[in-house]
Amino acid sequence: MIRQLAFFAALVFVSFCAAQVNFSPNWGKRALNNPSEDTENGCKESVDTLIYIYKLIQNEAQKLLECEKNSN
Repeated sequence: MIRQLAFFAALVFVSFCAAQVNFSPNWGKRALNNPSEDTENGCKESVDTLIYIYKLIQNEAQKLLECEKNSN
């Protein structure tokens, strides 16, 4: 009985992981004039996005600290 249950559980887990997706490095890029320029701009945007997310997390943490101070 336990063996059948383990087999069924393994079968369920495998059915969730049955797909594999591969993308080429240029997937989704339609017209690139100069790939090096696009990479530089993409990195700048990524850094700006990370800074924005960092500040957003800082603000939320500050709000949580203020809430904690006010509740005590």
